[in-house]
Amino acid sequence: MKNEFITIRNIETAAKISGTKIDAVRVKDIIKKGVRVYDNGKIGVSGAIGDIPDSVLIEKAIENLSTEIDYPYELEKNLVEHRKYSEFSMSGEELLEVAEDILAELRNKYDQFLFSEKISVKEMIVQMRNSEGLDLEYRDAWFELGLILKEKSSANLFDGFVQYFGRTFDQEKFWDFNNGYLEAYGNSAELPEGEKLPVFVLDASELNGFMNKSLNGERYANGSSVLSGKLGEQLFNEKITFGQNFDSSMTFEPFFDHEGVVLENDRLPLINSGKFVNVFTDKKTAATYDLPHTGAADGAYDGVPNLTVTQLKFETDSADLKAAMKGQMGIFVVVSAGGDFTPDGSFAAPVQVAFLFDGERFIGKLPEFTMRSNLWAMLGEDYIGTFDNPFYIGENTQVHGYNMTIVR
Repeated sequence: MKNEFITIRNIETAAKISGTKIDAVRVKDIIKKGVRVYDNGKIGVSGAIGDIPDSVLIEKAIENLSTEIDYPYELEKNLVEHRKYSEFSMSGEELLEVAEDILAELRNKYDQFLFSEKISVKEMIVQMRNSEGLDLEYRDAWFELGLILKEKSSANLFDGFVQYFGRTFDQEKFWDFNNGYLEAYGNSAELPEGEKLPVFVLDASELNGFMNKSLNGERYANGSSVLSGKLGEQLFNEKITFGQNFDSSMTFEPFFDHEGVVLENDRLPLINSGKFVNVFTDKKTAATYDLPHTGAADGAYDGVPNLTVTQLKFETDSADLKAAMKGQMGIFVVVSAGGDFTPDGSFAAPVQVAFLFDGERFIGKLPEFTMRSNLWAMLGEDYIGTFDNPFYIGENTQVHGYNMTIVR
């Protein structure tokens, strides 16, 4: 009988914010432990929150072999790799001092807004080891500021965000960006002329979610992906390289998948220079559909590995936002809730908060509108580029640009 252990420890000290004031301070130190046992092509799992002895979890996992869940796949073996990505440290007292400095500035200079949510310091340790010689460990720590912004004069639930996360924090750089950003709320602007305009977003979650569905190996194989049958075709803009990214320095997540697979150079392109070259798979999907195994297993710490989503990311392919706009004024989206892709790749999203954008500065707040496109245009002729984020919002974040149809 073989066994495998997953341990996740999350440590967080957080200043809870309400009405632009510190409401409470909370400290969490949560350990989650999962155990898998393998015998005769079957898997049994168990897990618990808290530092429960391994022997207790192994006993429960052995009992759960009776559920007869098949797992006839080789375990990862003979690999020891421990990575630590940050030496960042901030005591609770230091966190409170930083939080109060920021909130005092917001109260004094930007009284037209209310800010809520939290400012925190986080530490994560994820370990995976098994009886076959696998021993992986990911350690990280970072500062995270995530404030919801609400204009006092607005009827909206929220009107934007003030945010930053990273393994360092520089208040001077934070204010260099956010002073201009917050002042832009006070300037009204009109949408530029034209049916199709350059649109830039920080959060490409709808696109990323749709690509997770489309590049999922099981969906591809059973014909439910919009990309089914197109493997090997040049589908998108030649600038685009997109795929699995387990580079923890960029993702703030473990560098291995839920089956303990470590990718070479932490990356695997699925779209390479616009060409559709691969789908993502776990061991079961690769074996079932005779596809390459790409190390994309997901799942709960106390569950059986599965194939739902994986860590997908665009490679940065463009350097100069302003130059890419070719003299046009564009739109920078701050809040867009309610958008989605249809199964055939059509996309529409209402935009609640956006700014007129010249490639360097936020000029003024725009009226609400809807943006429309489709997968083939967004990643084809209307693709502007993926840029390293020039704004002090988050470490290793990106700005994505597309020409979008604007419905006023």
